[in-house]
Amino acid sequence: MFTGEKPDLLDLVLFQEDSIYVVGKDGVPQHWDGEEWLPVRTENTNPLMGIWGPHEKCIYAVGIGGVVLLYNGKEWKQIDTGSYDSLNSVFGFDENNIFLYGVGGRMIYWDGEKWDYREPNTIHDLFGMWGEDINHIYTVGGEGVFRFYNGKEFQRKEELTEEEISLFGVWGTRTDNVYICGSHGTLLHFNGEEWQKMESGTEEYLLSIWGTSDENIFAVGDSSTILQYDGKAWSRVEPLKEEYFTKVRGLGENSVYVAGENGTVLRYDGTKWNDMSL
Repeated sequence: MFTGEKPDLLDLVLFQEDSIYVVGKDGVPQHWDGEEWLPVRTENTNPLMGIWGPHEKCIYAVGIGGVVLLYNGKEWKQIDTGSYDSLNSVFGFDENNIFLYGVGGRMIYWDGEKWDYREPNTIHDLFGMWGEDINHIYTVGGEGVFRFYNGKEFQRKEELTEEEISLFGVWGTRTDNVYICGSHGTLLHFNGEEWQKMESGTEEYLLSIWGTSDENIFAVGDSSTILQYDGKAWSRVEPLKEEYFTKVRGLGENSVYVAGENGTVLRYDGTKWNDMSL
């Protein structure tokens, strides 16, 4: 199912310092209770690619073969959305506004009552979503895919890169201030009027981006790459471990987490990085 002594981790969701969930290639969610990582029992055996939830009693984990797991605060149950295309991740705002997306442009939406297909106007894989609200959502994917959801449809926008560039992560502080990361060291910034390329200083694939403000943003990726933006320039952070990193998320500027290969979980406390891997 996976290589190495521990599973490669692909996503994480944070609720508080003593409640963090990670998922990965072994298909077993793990929960951090403030002291240790504990595996979560489910009936799933497929690799899990993404996890997200609005609160601890509503957590979705998705993965290969269209598997969707839902945690209600007591138990994890596999649910049938009617779609079996592999899913890469989850994005939402509350229990009644949740998007699942993945391979081949597959996009399904939960409105609180039923699952519906959403047309993203692409057949390419979708990797990242971020939005200020349900009427302003940015979506990125393979071969330069970039879409904007206005609450009704996913609109095609101007191409941001060549097709050879895949876009993996997107994050922003508001609708007119958005950052995107991608392959070959790609970093882009939208200032409300135009997209501009940022100098990353690397050619490595950047797989995830997250921050707390315009002066504190992190991007992570292949070959142990961790970049930090201080509002003026991106600089490389010396990693604690020589692994590839898949996701960065946080609770605040003094609580930033990075997940990655071989069970890696790193935490930044605002001063230094600490290893809290599986």
